[in-house]
Amino acid sequence: MIRGVLLFLIFSPALCAAQSDSLSANIAELFLDQPAPGAVVIWVQNGSTYLLETPGLANTSEGRRMDPAMTLFRVGSVSKAVNAVGVLNRVEASLLNLDADINSYFEQPMVVSRFRSPVTLRHLLTHTAGFDDHFIGKSSRTRGEALSLRESMRTQLPDLVMPPGEVASYSNYGAALSGFLAEHVSAMEYSALMDSVLFRPLGMLHTTFDPDDEQLDLFMTGYIMDRGGLTALDYDFVHDSPAGSMVSTANDMERFLKAMLTRHALEAAGVLSEEMREEMLSVQFTHHPDLSGGVGFLWNHLEYGGHSVIGHDGGYIGTASRLWLIPEQNAGFFVAVNIMDFSFINRVTDLLMGTLPVGENSIGDTRSLPVRFSDRRPVADFAGSWRNTRYTRNSFTKFGVLAGIMGQELTTGVESDTLLTLPRPGGDDHRMVRTGPLLFESLDDGYKIAFREENGRITHLYTTGTAAFERLHPLERVRLHQFLLLFGNLFFLLIAGGYLLRMAIRRFGRKEPVLSAAGWSEFSVAGFYTLSLLFTTAGFLTTPAYELQIGFGYGVPWLFYPAVILPYAAIGFTIQLAVRIFREKQSRLRKLWSSGVLLVSLVFFLSLTYWNLVGWKF
Repeated sequence: MIRGVLLFLIFSPALCAAQSDSLSANIAELFLDQPAPGAVVIWVQNGSTYLLETPGLANTSEGRRMDPAMTLFRVGSVSKAVNAVGVLNRVEASLLNLDADINSYFEQPMVVSRFRSPVTLRHLLTHTAGFDDHFIGKSSRTRGEALSLRESMRTQLPDLVMPPGEVASYSNYGAALSGFLAEHVSAMEYSALMDSVLFRPLGMLHTTFDPDDEQLDLFMTGYIMDRGGLTALDYDFVHDSPAGSMVSTANDMERFLKAMLTRHALEAAGVLSEEMREEMLSVQFTHHPDLSGGVGFLWNHLEYGGHSVIGHDGGYIGTASRLWLIPEQNAGFFVAVNIMDFSFINRVTDLLMGTLPVGENSIGDTRSLPVRFSDRRPVADFAGSWRNTRYTRNSFTKFGVLAGIMGQELTTGVESDTLLTLPRPGGDDHRMVRTGPLLFESLDDGYKIAFREENGRITHLYTTGTAAFERLHPLERVRLHQFLLLFGNLFFLLIAGGYLLRMAIRRFGRKEPVLSAAGWSEFSVAGFYTLSLLFTTAGFLTTPAYELQIGFGYGVPWLFYPAVILPYAAIGFTIQLAVRIFREKQSRLRKLWSSGVLLVSLVFFLSLTYWNLVGWKF
């Protein structure tokens, strides 16, 4: 026994070094087969760093290489997980209460709610506050244009659209508001606060939420892929900074990983007690205890390769990142690249997670056939159309649902009266049996979903502990509206073009280009809708792709302003057309045609209104 221990102590460092060398070689090979100019890969286990790689370039035009000690890079939404540490520090300092109404900290309410329950810090830290999603104007190109955190929270905070504490819906502004609360009660600017309570105590001396110009000279430039290859992006300033503006170095992220994985390390540094660290990393909210996944205090829980993982991903134009902890293995890693592309990150994740043994405490496939739950409720009650709750409801960027960028939709159906069907991401359907009043399990792989019932009606579908879908009325389905908008635009384009051509032919033939009164109304309706389409098309064609990726983060270009006003003129002439149909004598065929134009205009306008493509929803 003693001999075995001695042999392990002698050869273990050599084995670890060999594994590290092998991983380094694999990382180098993966890096060559991806588009990002530069990357950071850190792998920590049992208090030791097995990998700290910074391959590639921080800036291609300068030929500047990555420096693990000095090169700053964005971590995107990984900022949220770091923000949680600082906010909970304020909780332990008795400056914040997890369950107090956040409006109680302000003379003027921060959140105006139409719901009975107040918004609390616990809701903000678990993405359950119920905020709408909003993207327009959340970033600035220059420091001078940037809003302070206080200004951003006071002027850009979205409306509440769901009751607090009931449904998880990822929210940048909710996370940012938690940081603003910490700033407000501490009477200290947010970046300085985080430096004081977190970064300096952990020795993260180059990490900040507000880099100065000298620090930005060392920044890992972000890039975007376009037809000409890689295009460099200037550093911009994110207004909801606690949710995504942290910059750090490889060495600093190594320190943070070790502090998060080592028991009592945060406590020893005076940052958080061990009890609060464990509470932060434990599941604080899940839609159903039998579903996979959940959320701690801004730390996500998931299962991967038989392991329980706690962490966060980050993505913004010019950056993508991932910070994962695997507590059962006392391991964790951080990966970042300077392009918003997760292909390298996903492959590195597979590589690193593949080195971990799947032991007794890991999550294995121990499922058995599901036990059916029976009552009189038909399975058809759970069939329907559903939309992911994370999408913009009250602003112009709701069109992202139409484009498939957000608000994913899916449909559940019924098979043989007893099975519920749910689409798989890549192909055929799950066949699911009911195993509880609101719980279903797949016969094929044990995957589980749950539903929410309110006043006898099924209102939500939960596909994981944090992913929620709201029930749609059949008239809200995106495919229907895609057809309506496509048909309407083509219909009015053809009418406007046809009437213009008719008038041009008559003028060319030296005939007076006269239209009937109803014809002029129809031409006006079609003309204004067509002008709106042309302005919209011009707006999208002239807006850089990276601005579209962040939902008009710098504001909506002026071309969209007339695009959303012109439909009002069209509906005005639609009313005029209705009056003329009713009052003027016309042939039956003419009235039928005019009535068709009227009907299409009304339906088209209603669809535009539903998607916030009419009016000043900026």
